[in-house]
Amino acid sequence: MKGAEGVYFRHEDYAPFWVRVLVDVLDFLVFGALCVALIVPLLMVFPSGRSTARAIFLTWGVIAFLYFAVLKRSSFRTLGYRAGRVRIVGLDGRRPSYWSLIVRFMFGMLGPLNWPIDLIWLTNDVHRQALRDKFANTYVVRATAQSGGVGRIVFRQYDILFYNFLFREVEIGPEPDHLGMRQ
Repeated sequence: MKGAEGVYFRHEDYAPFWVRVLVDVLDFLVFGALCVALIVPLLMVFPSGRSTARAIFLTWGVIAFLYFAVLKRSSFRTLGYRAGRVRIVGLDGRRPSYWSLIVRFMFGMLGPLNWPIDLIWLTNDVHRQALRDKFANTYVVRATAQSGGVGRIVFRQYDILFYNFLFREVEIGPEPDHLGMRQ
């Protein structure tokens, strides 16, 4: 595959809206449970104060980064991804880079108001990408999904809430003929 090409999947291989909601809710609940399980002992050992509050926020940040960025890239995946039977891939169809997952993670950290807009976006997207996927150049697909084809990577402009964005996307073009040539 050339550097200016990426893969796309069959429409039914992209994770649909309700699966994405299930994955996000489960992952958020697991993250919350992990935070509580690690914070309660901290509160029992250390006195309350600014340094303890900083330690708690730092712990939350580390847990969030490890769970939502590092674990998603691993073959184990998060519990939400396992329950939803999905995985995350880059535009090349392989595991996404850590940088892509950090971008996705940071988009999620911007606030809970992003979540509804982010998920609603995927209902009308050809590749069922949420906005965080657009920013990170990723897809969320069924765990068993295989590439549906190869297409050129193009740049498309979107106007979202009075802001202009330029996203990389894989163009779904005509299928190659028997000689491998595109028509």
